[in-house]
Amino acid sequence: MHVDRVDLSAIQPMDVGATLPSDGCPQLRERHGPFHSTPPLVGSKRGIRNEHGRLDFRPFLNERGFREDKRTYFKTGPVWDTDKFSTNLVAHPYHGSLYFNAARSNGLNFWQSIPFAAGGSLMWEFFMETEPPSINDMLATSFGGIELGEITYRLSDLFIDNRSHGAERVGREILSGLISPMRAINRIITGEAWRHSSSKGRVYTSVPVNFIVGVGPRFLAEQEGSKHGTTSMHVSFRLDYGDPFNDDFYSPYEWFQLKAGFDFFSSQPLISQVNAVGAIWGKQVWSKGPRSLAAGIFQHFDYYDSELKSNSSQTVAPYRISEAAAVGGGLIYYKRGTPDNKVDVYAELYGTGVALGASISDYLRLEERDYNLGSGYSVKAFTGLAYDKRWAFLIDLENYHIFTWKGYEPDIDWNAVDPTKLNVQGDAGNARLTVFSTTLAYMSKHKWNIALRNRYFSRRTHYKYHKDIDSSTYDIMLTLGWRI
Repeated sequence: MHVDRVDLSAIQPMDVGATLPSDGCPQLRERHGPFHSTPPLVGSKRGIRNEHGRLDFRPFLNERGFREDKRTYFKTGPVWDTDKFSTNLVAHPYHGSLYFNAARSNGLNFWQSIPFAAGGSLMWEFFMETEPPSINDMLATSFGGIELGEITYRLSDLFIDNRSHGAERVGREILSGLISPMRAINRIITGEAWRHSSSKGRVYTSVPVNFIVGVGPRFLAEQEGSKHGTTSMHVSFRLDYGDPFNDDFYSPYEWFQLKAGFDFFSSQPLISQVNAVGAIWGKQVWSKGPRSLAAGIFQHFDYYDSELKSNSSQTVAPYRISEAAAVGGGLIYYKRGTPDNKVDVYAELYGTGVALGASISDYLRLEERDYNLGSGYSVKAFTGLAYDKRWAFLIDLENYHIFTWKGYEPDIDWNAVDPTKLNVQGDAGNARLTVFSTTLAYMSKHKWNIALRNRYFSRRTHYKYHKDIDSSTYDIMLTLGWRI
């Protein structure tokens, strides 16, 4: 079934203009065996990070002390660590994607590659890390690594073309390698990076993709009702892969969405937003005329980060939200416009269980930690209308409920605490986090669009031993986008 849909991918959570590959789940062409992936898997983290995120080979130069520490760590078990928000909830998932891709690029399928993400994390935490094994690192590296790993593997596949040569071939290999470094290493080792053939050499032969880049100013208020905040140049990337309505059944990550936001020339973090959702399993469950409904099991990765200005009177960043390990069910609905009714309608609804999430803390300040870890659930709803494939109005709602189960006692003596062994998720309690956004957009037939977006961030945190806090803020973005 082919459905002609309006392209809302530049400004909404779902792309509605793609079709799935006709070959469904093709045979892998890369066949090097699982043990080829072990050397790059080990080397991808060995000696690259100490507690400050810098290169550190000292544990391998002082093997005796290192072994003694490891024996102690095996006895005490894993702990909740004190690393900063971006390290734990973006960097570790990315490292996990390297483990996953070390296996994926050597011929293993999605399911066969999962143990490499989990095993790589266990190997690092128990045998190579300079600190006690971290519970949250193992969760983030494993779950986040699987999702980001499969996404980057499939994206790198889009650039491979073994028929090309010269500057074009070099450019393709570089782009593919930037997206999936482990795949590039394997292609260099095996000689595939320069081997010429009569076929493209891709694993997935027919996958349409919509990619949109947007640029524009963004203002983030310090708190609701405030005119004080930061203005940045915001660059957004959005990619939609596959079509949930084009197959009766689809296998892992034949359909996924990826969004990322970057802020420049301001005090905001460089990486301010990452959202990914991928179908682990799904199928079209209903279709009638211009209307279609798909259902499935989806894996989610969500990350929102912010900072205060250096001269701010506030003490707590506007928000930090993470959903690094989450899986749940979802429904996707689409109604395409007709000559008699030019309105396109889409809606998505997801409910997930969250094994690892995080929220900003109003009280905890422990080394680089200013946030609470925990688990819980999330509910997300996205809907939009587009008239005549030009004007669109979108509403997005994300709700996260994160419970911090393992806290510290209120009478704790912080001067007598070893932060690396405290082993707490944060302030005992729970946080309700909401991200609500509205978008008005115009989409040109020449592949450019302009969008005005307003987002509202709300947090209500109940603390077991502290005063409860309600906090909210907003941002406004004007974006000029291009579909590539």
